[in-house]
Amino acid sequence: MADINRNLVVNVLRTCPVMSRADLSRATGLSGPTVSSIVADLTSRGLVQDLGQGLSSGGRPPFLVRLNDKANYVIGLKLMGHAISLVVTDLSATVMYAQVTPLVGPAAAMPDQKARPPVPRDPGSIIDAVCAAIDTAVSSSGVDVGRLIGVGVGINGTVDATTGTCRLSPTFNWKNVPLARPISDRLGHPVILENDANTLAAAEQWFGRGAGVDTFIAVAVGAGIGSGVVVNGQLYRGTDGAAGEFGHVQLSDTGPLCSCGRVGCVEAWASDRAILRDIHAAIDEGRETSLGRVGNTGELTIAQVAAAAEHGDELSRQVLSQAGHYLGRGIATLMTVINPRLVIISGEGVEAGHWRFDPMMRAIESSVFPDINAEIIFAPEPLDDTRWARGAACVVLGEIFNTPTQPSLVDARLG
Repeated sequence: MADINRNLVVNVLRTCPVMSRADLSRATGLSGPTVSSIVADLTSRGLVQDLGQGLSSGGRPPFLVRLNDKANYVIGLKLMGHAISLVVTDLSATVMYAQVTPLVGPAAAMPDQKARPPVPRDPGSIIDAVCAAIDTAVSSSGVDVGRLIGVGVGINGTVDATTGTCRLSPTFNWKNVPLARPISDRLGHPVILENDANTLAAAEQWFGRGAGVDTFIAVAVGAGIGSGVVVNGQLYRGTDGAAGEFGHVQLSDTGPLCSCGRVGCVEAWASDRAILRDIHAAIDEGRETSLGRVGNTGELTIAQVAAAAEHGDELSRQVLSQAGHYLGRGIATLMTVINPRLVIISGEGVEAGHWRFDPMMRAIESSVFPDINAEIIFAPEPLDDTRWARGAACVVLGEIFNTPTQPSLVDARLG
């Protein structure tokens, strides 16, 4: 009960910059003496700062306190086929330091490249690279390693966050590879492995459009398609960490081959790679297009396809429209199951613009129940890698600030 009460106080202070003890008592429902005792304990540990007396509004002057964001630090990183994007944040998820470390060896296909089977990567070499990047970041940022309370690692694919295992990674061609424990053993700090779409949802929940929204979906559209789901304020992973993987919902029994090995999935119809694949196939068939003849779709980008559509290229418009239609059907399925208040659509694929997303909206409107009136928001810019890494840090912070009645993936203590 003491831990629950402490976390209630910490969470209120996390969302309100400065509060009095009386305000904390009203916000948490705890008695004044209980709040005073908790604040005194947190202050002695450096987690809370006592700001002294504030201005009186007619009665006794209030004693003000605030969360000490610099009491502890978290590292978040996005693990990609070609690089590691890493950030060091404080307890408010403010980035204190950022770096990008190239990965040596065969890289996965980049988002705008033609889909191809990735070269399997040795997990040991990737773990070495992650640990080296973290050591460099700690040294370069000047952060006290004793104040580091956890590391979040985001990766594309299916992840079991409970065991820290990457069940399936199309990027690295991995199946059932344990990552969190080996990294944690090397670093001596708790590590959470998370699906990158979930890190996107965590980022939106902490400092984006999902802040203050109880139930929402963050859809990532790019080389692949996935989503992070927040239900009742908590990141929802599902039983085995596969919640939100609507990119592998089959929309048809026939159709293009998906990276998961099946056919007709949302991702196989609607991803950036699907668009570039269909453009390439149409060019091979002799279709007229302003995009011209290219050696392979790796030389073409989604931005170029969108620009061609804007300038009247019929092939580009048709392919983008088809992808948007199937994306909308997939999102409608997810909305029907989750019933969210908000749907955020982001990722590299937002560059495709209205030629893709207008058909998507029409498909959603024709597929969901009329009573599902979720607001749909498009992020105006493609996400940079730093935001994904910051989201991985937010996953750790979310676990740290969890009420103790909920199982946490981090065993670190604040302060």
